[in-house]
Amino acid sequence: MRALAVPLVLAGLLAGAVPAAAAPEGFPDVDALPAVDPGPYQVFGAHPSTSGWLFSTPAGLRCQDSLIPDLGIFCRGPLPGAPSGITMASVSLTREGEFGRDDTGSDEASYPLLPTGSRFAAGNGVVCAVPTVDTLACRAAKPDSWPAETPDPPDRHYGEHGFVIAPTGSWTY
Repeated sequence: MRALAVPLVLAGLLAGAVPAAAAPEGFPDVDALPAVDPGPYQVFGAHPSTSGWLFSTPAGLRCQDSLIPDLGIFCRGPLPGAPSGITMASVSLTREGEFGRDDTGSDEASYPLLPTGSRFAAGNGVVCAVPTVDTLACRAAKPDSWPAETPDPPDRHYGEHGFVIAPTGSWTY
């Protein structure tokens, strides 16, 4: 079922990208927490779009971070404060964070736990952190390993985007 989610997310990512500024006030400092080794979280699919990393959070979110930087990450599960039926958050280097409905159903993949007080950063520009047992914050931006002069794709712009899923309110930028 994970393979079905990727085309849906890809379509959304490429539909319309908006340049963004740095993280707004109140966004958790995802870089302040110690990083986990991404190796145990890595998965290989039949296509690069289904390859990347999987992790779960103590609050029950299941996240897939794509090997392809422009695809970014999407997380499914309980989103506190979201309207009824909204069960997915996503963000990429070229698209602001957004919430949506997960119509793909569940999959049988194992999602290793990203422990409270840690961050996940695989080098593709997406950094996620679990600062508290019930909070997840993800930021997507050009990876530090890319040359500063890396041009934007012709139909979208790189920027810094993110989302926060927390009991005090879930939001995106």
